[in-house]
Parts: sequence; C-alpha cells; structure tokens
Amino acid sequence: MRNSIKYGLIALVLSISCIGHATENPIEKADLTPEQIQRAKTFKQVLGTDKGYRSGAYVYTKRSIDDYMKEPEKLAARLAVLGFTDVYLGSEKALSGEADDYMKWQKTFIREAHKYNLKVHALRLSSAKLYVSDMKILEDCNSVINYNYSVKKSDRFDGVSADLEPHILKKGFIDYPKELTLVWDSKNNFGKGKDNDLLLKRTVEVMKLAQKELRPLPLSQALGFFFQPRVNNGLLEHGGADEFLQYCDQLIVMAYNYKPSRVFEMAEPILKSAEKSKNHPKSVSVCVKTSLGTVGDEGPVTSFQTHGWDYMIEAIKYLVEKGSTYPAFRGVDIFEFQGFEMMWNNKVKQ
Repeated sequence: MRNSIKYGLIALVLSISCIGHATENPIEKADLTPEQIQRAKTFKQVLGTDKGYRSGAYVYTKRSIDDYMKEPEKLAARLAVLGFTDVYLGSEKALSGEADDYMKWQKTFIREAHKYNLKVHALRLSSAKLYVSDMKILEDCNSVINYNYSVKKSDRFDGVSADLEPHILKKGFIDYPKELTLVWDSKNNFGKGKDNDLLLKRTVEVMKLAQKELRPLPLSQALGFFFQPRVNNGLLEHGGADEFLQYCDQLIVMAYNYKPSRVFEMAEPILKSAEKSKNHPKSVSVCVKTSLGTVGDEGPVTSFQTHGWDYMIEAIKYLVEKGSTYPAFRGVDIFEFQGFEMMWNNKVKQ
C-alpha cells in the first residue's frame, strides 16, 4: 500500500513538474506532502505557463534564503514544482564580497534552478543613492557582471531586476541622500517639472545607463501602479510604461491589494501603455502580494495571505484571464516566496 501511494504521488508530480525541457524532475529534492503536491498542481495550472505565460517569485535574504540556507537544492526544486519560471533573487550579501557562505549558497541555488530551466535575476538597482550617483549605478551593474565572469555558465545570473522606487523619497525618509534636493510629495509635488516628475525622470535615466552597462543581460524594473494614470492625465511627463520600456526589457507592476478586481484595475493602465512600445509583447507582469510584515506594509489590505490559498488561486485565475486580453501581459509574479509558502503549507491564520 505504501509503495502504491508513493508511486501515485510521483506520477502526479510528473504531470506538474515538466518545465520546458528541464533535465531533472524536482520531486525528490522538493520533499513535499501530498497536500502540497496537489496544491502545486492547481497553482501551476492557474499561472498559465502552459499557455506561454511566465511567473516569478521574489526570494530575499532575511526570509527564504535564510530559511533554506542549508538546503538551496530543496528551495530550487520547490519553486520548480510550483511552476515558477523566474526567480528574483536577493543578492546583496553574496555580491558584496564579504559573505562567502551566501556566495556559495547563491552559486548552488542558481545551478540547481537552471536544471529546471528557471531563470534567476539578481535584485539590484534599488538604493536611493542611485538618484545622486552614476558611479553607484555602475557598481551595482558590475557586481553582477563580474560575478558572472567569475563562475561557471551554470551558476550565472540570467538577468537583473531593479526595484528603484522614487515614491519612497519622502520628507524624513531614513536613507534620503544628503545630496538630493528633490522630495516625493503626493499632495504637493505632482505636475510636469515638479519634484515627483524629476524623480521619475532620474529613475528612467538610471535604467538607461544600467541597460547600456548590462547588455546583453535583460533588465526589469518594478513600477508603482499610480505613475501611469498621472502620466495619462498630464500630471507627470515621465514614468510611463512606454518610456521605461525604451530601456527595460520587462516591467513588474506592484499591484498590491486583496481584491483581484482592484489588482487588475491597478495594472491595466500600464498594460495599455506598454502596447505603445515596440517591446510591448509580453513585457508587463502583474505582481501580487502574499506576505505580511514587509517594508511599507499595510497589512491584509494589500496581501492575499490572510484570505487563504483557495482565495488566492481564484484571484490568480481571474488575473490571468483578464490579462490575457492584453498583448503586453506576461504573467503573474509573487511577492514574496516565504509568505506564499506559509499559504502553501496551510500555516496562515484566517
């Protein structure tokens, strides 16, 4: 009986773990319960990866990386079983040159992820210092370039994911650069040529310089959903999706809300704007939140977590169906994996 159950589960996983032409089946390394296996199958189905869409998960140092510090192989396998095609990997400790254990972990994780055809993107280009220093941009880019040159092909990053957020540069921001004179103010500083517009102009300039330095590595950038509507109504000259797509290969819309209809409402203006760009085919992913307790967190209002697994599945199904009507839609991303895994493991209080 035990053997029959085991082989039945393996057969089930075989149906959910064939990612492209992956050379390995991740089930043995993933170490999953029957419930996790069934949930992974459902999740992969609603992601729509069999229809050509892709899906990325954010993986951070003080969360999933530390959780799996002794088991990078297991983390890569679990991501593969779930059907993710991309990983946005927190790389600050490994690429700093001061943490050999994280560097070893990173190389192993990327190597394992590549066995399942997962693409791994280094999370860089997020520091507020980028607003006042071109040198800092080059340093961030070269940390990835130099790493890739120093390791085997199997251990290299496949791209860079930027998370440069001008809207956090408000008065009193703890990491506000002393050389910066611009301040984000949602009440007073909208208007062409005002501070918010100039901060977004600089954000685009950062991407332009980064793209030039990183080529041929692809570059993605996370965007606040509220930029595009203000470009559309004339309150901003800079910050539109079509402008960012001149220098970025993909955009990630931070559309954080617990209502799927509101999530899509946040993302739709960017999906429409991206169609103006020559790069628009499948260039915009919609990022949903599965965590609590993150920086700038507004609790259950922004996250699917407290609403449970089944609610999230229906929400993603809705988003993929709605997004599929737009040529720019490339799939749904998850912020971030530790919170998602709590839902997958049924360890969330509702």
